[in-house]
Amino acid sequence: MTFEEIAGYCLDKPYAEETYPFDETTMVMKVGGKMFALLDSQKGEAINLKHPSDNIPELIERHACISPGYHMSKKHWITVNYKHPDIRSSEILELVDISYALIIESLPKKMKIPLSTIFKTFDVDGSEYQKALALRQKILRDPLRLTITKDDLKGEERDIHIGGFYNEELIACCILSPLQKIQMKVRQVAVDDKCQGMGIGTHLMEYAENQAIRNGSESIILHARKNVMPWYVSLGYEVIGEEFLEVGIPHVKMFKNL
Repeated sequence: MTFEEIAGYCLDKPYAEETYPFDETTMVMKVGGKMFALLDSQKGEAINLKHPSDNIPELIERHACISPGYHMSKKHWITVNYKHPDIRSSEILELVDISYALIIESLPKKMKIPLSTIFKTFDVDGSEYQKALALRQKILRDPLRLTITKDDLKGEERDIHIGGFYNEELIACCILSPLQKIQMKVRQVAVDDKCQGMGIGTHLMEYAENQAIRNGSESIILHARKNVMPWYVSLGYEVIGEEFLEVGIPHVKMFKNL
């Protein structure tokens, strides 16, 4: 592998960042503020990675290109010569995956959940949709003593449904509804109460906005509950029009150019 290939693979990890805390040539890859890889951009042949301590001796014995972590804790880190013919590219990338996963697992729960949450779209025929309905009922309807009805769900098969999943559990969802050729509406934004305050909602909205752009939209509108209006303002949305009642509580219409 080349330096560019392995550095690029590290940076493709969710929320990975490239830093240079030591000098101009030592590239340190971090996630959640913690290092999971260290590369020398000048020599371009070795990478330091974290690895389960019990497996390090066997790994070193099996590969001539792997040694105890250089200038690192020999108990927890290894150094891999990624240009050595003794190891395949797939094995190197697997070692990067292991190091990244170990760092994610070591983070506090408040950081680990948002960093490990995967966002994706789903349709109304799958189990994800039923999970989203349950979350919408719990977060958006139960506090108002209301129930989602069949009329509320009319036309949702034409919408884009988005979910945030942590360990395959749905913890956030929203809907994108086409309004015009170049505009969409965000609806039914819900984040599980046990995951609120972790930035999940912000990542959910970022993903929704990117989906809207991919579908040709140039702007988004939404109806925000008045108590969460400041949060939407922090995401770049602006209030348009007067306050109104929806599901019995104050709302404002908001807009954002994409």
